[in-house]
Amino acid sequence: MKKSMLLVGLAALLLGACSGNEKKLSEDSARIAGLQMQYNEASSFNDSLLLLMGDIYTGLDSINQQEGLLYKTGGGEGVNRREEISRNLAAIRQRLAANKALLEELQSKAAASGKDNTVLNKTIDQLKARLAEQDTKIAQLTADLEKANTQIADLNTQVAEGQKQVEEANAATAEAQAQTVAAENEANKVYYAIGTNKELKNNGLLEKKFLGTTKVLQGDFNQNYFTVADKRTLTSIPTGSKKVKIRTNMPEGSYEIVGGKDENKTVKITNPTKFWSMSPYLVIEVD
Repeated sequence: MKKSMLLVGLAALLLGACSGNEKKLSEDSARIAGLQMQYNEASSFNDSLLLLMGDIYTGLDSINQQEGLLYKTGGGEGVNRREEISRNLAAIRQRLAANKALLEELQSKAAASGKDNTVLNKTIDQLKARLAEQDTKIAQLTADLEKANTQIADLNTQVAEGQKQVEEANAATAEAQAQTVAAENEANKVYYAIGTNKELKNNGLLEKKFLGTTKVLQGDFNQNYFTVADKRTLTSIPTGSKKVKIRTNMPEGSYEIVGGKDENKTVKITNPTKFWSMSPYLVIEVD
């Protein structure tokens, strides 16, 4: 009987011990599962932070490459080169904006963690400084480009005005030269008329006066009867007649009448300056 009661008591103790161990094991398992979940969450959070920082650094490298393109354009000049630089600057500004957005997301996640991570905060501050530096640099480059565009526009205006002035000067010179040529041509104009006595009288070139004196070009005469010539090129005047008489007072020794006895005569001007010195009009009477 005593032995049976002892066995029953021992069995009760063993059952109690087993029950206590199971409870503790269950609590330990729950605690381990919680710690594993926290670890996974922390690991995932750190991975997301690392991915964000990786994207930011990639963006910074991209900006550095694009900045290099500003100084390695395609070798064009003028408008094409300025347009290429403008496109590169626009791409850099777009990349900067994307990096700023990523940095804001990184800051928000760091703040949401509720933990004071000195290394992470220092990294964020460094990224902020680099972005601000690049932002300033791009703003300066943009201002320089706008200034250059303004200067180029001013130079284009000056060139256009200079070209206009040159064109006006050339036009004025051409006009002056034309006027000079016209004046020289006018100054060298001479007039000669060939006709019979009757024809010359009918056109007012000859006029019979009292006591038989003949006056030449004394009154109104028909200007259209004369042939216009240039004394610089007029060297001989064919008369088409065998008998020729010079009616105007042309200086002796400045001309000669050439042609044989039975040939039509030609007035040959040997000294044009002297020949036309007294009058620009020459009247030749023929039979």
